[in-house]
This record gives sequence, structure tokens and C-alpha cells, in this order.
Amino acid sequence: MDLLYVENPPGLQILHCLKASTQGGESLFSDALRAVKRIQRSRSDHYEILQNFPVTYKYHNNHEWYQHTRPHVETVTSPHEVSDYAPDADSDRLQLEPSIKAINWSPPFQAPFLVNVGSTASPLSTRGGKTSTSNEFRKYFEAVRHLKKELEAEEAVFEQKLEAGTAVIFDNRRIVHARREFENRGGERWLRGAYVDTDAFRSRLRVLKEEAT
Repeated sequence: MDLLYVENPPGLQILHCLKASTQGGESLFSDALRAVKRIQRSRSDHYEILQNFPVTYKYHNNHEWYQHTRPHVETVTSPHEVSDYAPDADSDRLQLEPSIKAINWSPPFQAPFLVNVGSTASPLSTRGGKTSTSNEFRKYFEAVRHLKKELEAEEAVFEQKLEAGTAVIFDNRRIVHARREFENRGGERWLRGAYVDTDAFRSRLRVLKEEAT
């Protein structure tokens, strides 16, 4: 998932394959919502940790420093806000059971963990004796390993070799993506990426529905 270090990450991501004459480089996709739902059913304690433990994402390069802290699982509880992934739009149901709003998973851009996130935050060291904080970290890493296992399960991964001229569009707050290794000898591999804001997408979708009726 991309740009989790900004306050409002894009809703849709587009990968356009311009050149693909190398061996390998297959694109891999996994549904993080499916993974989290499975964890919610099998290990509610892991789900609660993923929903509440603060994780900081950071991009600090080329005289720019973007940073934002959010849990792996974001939920909505207000009866006035409906998740895109809610099974229905029943506000009473949302009051009783929080619905998943977004999944956040981007290990390459995770920053050092913080203490007192949002106030006098400082990097947290896990060295020393066993404390309540180290116990929280142990539980967190157990939950994260569970999530990683679900995401990388063979039956959960969709693999597709993108050919030149093709593009894939997916939900940046739900789908995780990666690629296999590729040979860079005797060929070219060139992908261009773009993003679409969720509000712009929804606006266009509403207009198209209106025009179709």
C-alpha cells in the first residue's frame, strides 16, 4: 500500500505497464480485508491489537519529511459514517459492531515505534528488562506475523504478468501488492504508477450512475 505516511492516502492506485520484455517480474496481489476478516474470526485478540496499536509510516528523503501514525486496521463507529466494506448501510449495526474502513500495511515505510504518539513522542527502545511495554510489543508482533501469514498464503495471492499496454487498478486501502524478481539482462521492464483520490472516484461514479438512469 502506498503513501501511508500522508494524512489522506489515495483510494485507488493504477499501475500501467509500458514495457515488459524481461523474464519474471510477475505482479502479486492479496486482499488485506480478507486477511483481517479471517483474523477477526479466528483470533479476536490479534484483531484488537491490529485495530489499536499505533504504527508510524515515514518518508524522509530529498529534503522532504512526510510522517503519519495510524493502526493497521482503521474502523468506523459513528452511525453517520458508513464503511465502503460494510455488509450493509444499517446504522444500528454500525453502532453495535465497528466496520472496517481501511487497512494499512507498508513495512518498507514503517518508522521506529513511538512513545506517547501525538504528544512528546520519541523513539521507543525495547532493550532492558521485561516491562509492560515489551509485553505489548510481543503481542503486537504476534498479531503482525499472523497478518503477514494470511496475506502471503498461497490461496490468498493473485499472480499476473502484466504485458506492455495493460494496466491494473486496485483499492490502495485494501489490496497489498508486490512483484517477483526479474532478469534485467536482454529486456526492459517499465511500469508507471498513478493515484486517484477516493472522493474524485466516488464523484465520477455518482455522475455515471445518474446519467445511466
